[in-house]
Amino acid sequence: MNNITAYKTELLDTGTKKLQYLFESKGNQSIIKAIEYTPVTKRDGRTVYNLGFGDYDEETGTILDDINSNNGDMWKVFSTVLNTVPKFFQENKNSAIWVQGSDSAEDFMALCQPTCAKNCDEECRNFNRRIKTYRYYVNKNFVELSKEYVFFGLTNGEKPDFVQYIPENEYIGILVFKKK
Repeated sequence: MNNITAYKTELLDTGTKKLQYLFESKGNQSIIKAIEYTPVTKRDGRTVYNLGFGDYDEETGTILDDINSNNGDMWKVFSTVLNTVPKFFQENKNSAIWVQGSDSAEDFMALCQPTCAKNCDEECRNFNRRIKTYRYYVNKNFVELSKEYVFFGLTNGEKPDFVQYIPENEYIGILVFKKK
């Protein structure tokens, strides 16, 4: 899916319908990360899975998706997340993947402001930062990716709606289907 090396992942048996891949981020420190595909809804007769990602809490078996590890290996970690997408669709051919950053929630800015080190004035520079990374990748590789996948973007505004993905447009979420 991309040309950046990735960490080796291990599929964890969760005993549920969600898929969870674990790997070790070996940047400035060693951090266990998790990529999780969780069924959230149905759309056009297909199960839609939320793509979650973050540091793995071994005690609770949950993902801490609102932490910025700044471990010095962001692109290798991102490549690792992307490398699970073909694996996911191999096992879930008739499903879809939903991607939206934890920093896209309506209350994110209010939660960020008290501890923000960026001292943002009117516009929070951390808002939608994660989805921007995914959009950047899709935009840069759209022609190649469109050979295998169909993308829809979730618009932001008074009436959020899914529209056909057009590179360079602003979206707060991405819905991905594998072409048959």
